[in-house]
Amino acid sequence: MKNRYYILTLVLSAFLVVACGEDALEVPLANDIGEENFFRRASEAEAAVVGAYDALQPDSYYGFDYYVFGDVRADNSFAGGDNSNNFAIDNFTLRPTNDVVTRFFRQIYTAIGRTNAAIEGISQMDADLFEDGRQDALLGEALFLRALHYYNLVQFYGGVPIVINVTRTLDPSTISVARDTEAAVYERIVEDLRQSITFLDGEQQEQGRANVGAAELLLAKVELIRGNHDEVLRLTANTMARGFALVSNFDSLFDQQNATNSEVLFDVQYSGEQEGNVFPELILPTPEASFDFIKFNTPTPSSDAAFEAGDLRKASSIAVRNGTLFVFKWRNGNAFNSADNSIVLRYADVLLTRAEALNLEGSSIAAVSLLNQIRTRAGLANYNGPMDIPTIDTALLNERRVEFMFEGQRWSDLKRKGFETTRQALLAAKNINIQEFQLVLPIPQGELDRNDNLMPNPGY
Repeated sequence: MKNRYYILTLVLSAFLVVACGEDALEVPLANDIGEENFFRRASEAEAAVVGAYDALQPDSYYGFDYYVFGDVRADNSFAGGDNSNNFAIDNFTLRPTNDVVTRFFRQIYTAIGRTNAAIEGISQMDADLFEDGRQDALLGEALFLRALHYYNLVQFYGGVPIVINVTRTLDPSTISVARDTEAAVYERIVEDLRQSITFLDGEQQEQGRANVGAAELLLAKVELIRGNHDEVLRLTANTMARGFALVSNFDSLFDQQNATNSEVLFDVQYSGEQEGNVFPELILPTPEASFDFIKFNTPTPSSDAAFEAGDLRKASSIAVRNGTLFVFKWRNGNAFNSADNSIVLRYADVLLTRAEALNLEGSSIAAVSLLNQIRTRAGLANYNGPMDIPTIDTALLNERRVEFMFEGQRWSDLKRKGFETTRQALLAAKNINIQEFQLVLPIPQGELDRNDNLMPNPGY
């Protein structure tokens, strides 16, 4: 999506609240451009939300870095490429000055700032300015996006500052915000998603925009982390009744010629050219890529071996050229201007999230039934292993790995299962023996230097 408006969301984001860099201080305050003249028309509200979606696209977010932290930091991928910052992420030799750690943190807070401005501005508008239901839908979308941003922050950085208001001052007493706990961040996410579900329920949304199913799934994933299994079951049952379904051909999920399908609940969309996705060019071999260079996020032998014989997903996930492995879930490099979208949430995750909760509550037969839906689509036989809870839990974790291989979910899945599971996975795939403090990234040094109330993560 292209933001064609100079919108209030750009004037002062939560980027400033955590004092995220000297360039940010050159941006005018909200009042300096006439805040009273914005959010007076429905078209301006629409523009604000489009601007919020735009913040997902840069290479400092879903355009690259999200997949570095989601897969390279886990056992799915090596850093590849030629960037020493990415090597440090891969090797767990991170320092708080790492440029990628810094820009990812800052970009997410930029995105949060846009959603905060959209939520505040649209909430204060007269309902008569909108077609029926449209004001609620826009608020629901913005709340979903803010929840998604905080979900990503807490997965990778742990407890972070919670910022939900538009900032209108550079007074250090206002912008020097302290960190909140992981539990508090999850509470914030839950509150936003519950509101989002209320606002979006019953609204027809075009693909690429948040819908009620996406909000329900993200909330179910949070509740799974928090151990609220009954709530996971309630949410996933609701989503399963909304008409989503697995596509019959797994590979078609990544056929970007298909504008819509029944499985994708939410994706980051790119139009190509001036609003292109750089990630496919960074990972693909030629001829799918336009340029031949050392590619990034290269699959580990462990990820290649994770697929069972006959698994149809393997050829859709990994390309092998002259003995070298490449990520293959994007198909068109187009000289860093790809129109390939990036899937964030899909229906297979609803089934596997529900299956995990069912199993942990002792309903193993029902859990395996959902697992087998995923395996059948992949061309595999039904699960026939032991039916005890720990064994099925491991089977579900392994199934999630191959199902969502290279889609950025692996780190969150490992972290949810605890330090020892994460440590063993990295030891097996990369011969790296991590310490528990490394379950979270360092808070960027630049933020610590500018905000006396922002404490570092221990160990860094």
